This record gives sequence, structure tokens and C-alpha cells, in this order.
Amino acid sequence: MATLGTGNNIHPTSIIDPNVVIGDNNYIGPYCYITSNTIIGNNNRFEAFCSIGTPPENKGYFESFKGELIIGNNNIIREYTSINAGSTKKTYVGNNNILLKNVYIAHDSILENDILLSSNVLIAGYVHIMDKVNIGMGSQIHQLTKIGACSMIGMNTTVTKSTPIYPGNVYIGSPAKFLKSNDYGIEKYNLSLLDIKNYIEMYNNIKIHR
Repeated sequence: MATLGTGNNIHPTSIIDPNVVIGDNNYIGPYCYITSNTIIGNNNRFEAFCSIGTPPENKGYFESFKGELIIGNNNIIREYTSINAGSTKKTYVGNNNILLKNVYIAHDSILENDILLSSNVLIAGYVHIMDKVNIGMGSQIHQLTKIGACSMIGMNTTVTKSTPIYPGNVYIGSPAKFLKSNDYGIEKYNLSLLDIKNYIEMYNNIKIHR
């Protein structure tokens, strides 16, 4: 039986498998499926038909795996979103993130905090997305890629493995190309030049590997 905290509102049509751990005050809407070794924090909202912690779409892990998924607090996860469990690592979604309809998060990816993924965004495996990133509708992120903090990815942009996405900038196109500084995001989060410098240093220190 799943381990549940207090104050959760779980629709009777949802399915929660035995190894799942769920904290307090979460909403889980109709026909959601939460499985594998998934840990969910507090005050998250899952709208209808979310698929959470399913086996990684990684050859050799479809049927026999012990993958993990950790989801933090205060996230909004909209309809038909799919988040796979990890294969060789953990899939991780931090705090205060918004994942709109039809978002796909593949195995072993890391989402930090305060991230907005618009509808139909596809995140491949082993991707690391830093804080305060905004990714536009229909964008695709190649596997083994890192996305710098407070960057903005324009609608229908394709981020390839060879495209560096540095903190504090806007990128558009297929493949993605630098457009300009993300002044809107920098002002929104009241970031200083020192903050951006620190984010760039953190970005450079992130090592992406299987």
C-alpha cells in the first residue's frame, strides 16, 4: 500500500502503486497513474490523466527496473503530463514548477526550481534544467543537454546536444540560436550581474553523463 500523508485529495479513479510515498495536501485528479519508487512532497497539484513514475523509455528498462522519481513541493502539473522514473539515476523535479498540458519529462532528468514548461514541451533523457527557466510551447530538448538558469527558450525551438544554453539569455529557432539577453526574466527575479555570473559558474560545473 502507498504511504500517504494528511490532507490529500485523491480522485477515486486514480491509481497509486504500493511503493509510492506522497506527502501532505496534494491534489491528484481523475485518472492519474503514479507508480514505481516515486516520492512526492507537499502541496502539489496533478490534473487529470497524468502519468508519473512510469518506466524509463530507455532500452533494457521497459519491464524490469528499480527507477526512482522525486517530486518536491508546490508544483502544478497539468493534464496528460508524463514523467518517467530514472534508469541509471533518479529523475528529479524540484519546487514551484509549472508543467503545462502534454509535457514529457524523460528518465534521469533534473528540473530545479521555478521552471515553466509550456504545453507540448519534450525533455529527453539526462537533461538538467536549472532554476527559473521558461520553455515555450512545442520546444524540444535533446538528451544529455543542460539549460542555464533564467534562460528563455522560444516557441517550437529545438535545442540540440551541441547548443550551449547559457544563463540569462533568450534562444530561438531550430537549431536554437542566441537571440538576446533575457531582460524580462532577470528583472522578474531581481537578479544582479553577480547572480548571473554565479549561475554561469554553476552551469559550467554541471557535468552531464549517463
